[in-house]
Amino acid sequence: MKILKYVNKHIVEQQLKFLAALMVVGPLILVTTSCSEVDGGTVENTVELPIDSTLNFRCEDEGIYLEPCVLDNPENPYAKVAVTEDNKFDLSDKAPSAKSRYYLWATALAKGAGIPGENQYYTALSLHEVYAESASPTTRDQAKKAYRSVLDNYFLAPTFFGPFTQEQTYFAVFVKDLVGQNLYDPSAENLVSFYVDPANALVEISDWGYIYNTETKTMSLFK
Repeated sequence: MKILKYVNKHIVEQQLKFLAALMVVGPLILVTTSCSEVDGGTVENTVELPIDSTLNFRCEDEGIYLEPCVLDNPENPYAKVAVTEDNKFDLSDKAPSAKSRYYLWATALAKGAGIPGENQYYTALSLHEVYAESASPTTRDQAKKAYRSVLDNYFLAPTFFGPFTQEQTYFAVFVKDLVGQNLYDPSAENLVSFYVDPANALVEISDWGYIYNTETKTMSLFK
């Protein structure tokens, strides 16, 4: 599925060509533009984006709900970037690694860029992807914490997928249901499982106060 984009197609294509060229000659960098405090002009800065799978969390709840400490993490390349509702998906598509995407979405969450539940879900998904690469128990636990935050704090939040027709139509899905799928049947999204037995995912979801219906693939609240 293509995720909803908000930028002009021609600009995106040109930027992708530029980034592809950069990947040939060295580490991927992010070019950012900010307003000059001196003359009202613009200043271009470059930030190197990480491609490894090691996460060093700034605080216990980094990337979770209202905790903004990811903005103080010196390893976060997006901390000073103007991440907005209009550009977050484009930046995510251009990120060279799951680690980069984690910092992007955690920054979007901390800065309130658009739908917070959407930002929390993609933060959790990125952590899940980093765990698949690193097998780090700490990253696994942070991913599960982020997934639970989607359910506890943003239960009815949507995200949008598409387009599937020439009319550029998109449709909304509840991120809560995506959480259930990723925990119970992560292979559907080419993710690794947190659990030896899928039934253990249902047990933990129940411990959190929710029910995931494996037939309808929907999450319900019972607490």
